[in-house]
Amino acid sequence: KQWYQRRYGGASGALYGILATLIVEVIVNWKIYKYPCLELSKLLLFLALLFLAGLLPWIDNFAHIGGFVFGFLTSLVLLPHINFSEEERIAKLVVQIVCGVLAVILFALLFIVFYLAQGYSCDGCSYINCIPFTDSFCQDSTMELRPRSGIKPVNARIKMLLFLPVKKLLKSKARSRSRI
Repeated sequence: KQWYQRRYGGASGALYGILATLIVEVIVNWKIYKYPCLELSKLLLFLALLFLAGLLPWIDNFAHIGGFVFGFLTSLVLLPHINFSEEERIAKLVVQIVCGVLAVILFALLFIVFYLAQGYSCDGCSYINCIPFTDSFCQDSTMELRPRSGIKPVNARIKMLLFLPVKKLLKSKARSRSRI
């Protein structure tokens, strides 16, 4: 399968958005921190390490980049900030408007691209998700789901886990009522 046909899942994109929010918080409140360069460098080092880990198979750096960009833009719009002057308040308002418009435009573009360019092939894009250190390093990052023999289907197992305890509880309540 191509890099765009692989399935990924999880909340890591949202966690990158939270990391972007922390970075914005340090940048915006620069005057309040005792050592802002140290705080920002720790966050940027952590971000770089996480991005490098995203170059391994089964980890989707496209989601990480998207989560970081949207987290950065929306945190500039939504986070409260301390203004020390009228100029800072006006600058903050301009930044909020620009970032809000950028976030909406980017979301619309990604939504359109998702539906119109699904089969688009990009040779270099596969290196964002996985760098092939060997010939077969990134080959096994596809997933095929098939049922194993002798195992009940997922729906039957879910019904068993959810409804058997309820059924037992109802039977025990019916027995206790009949005894009264």
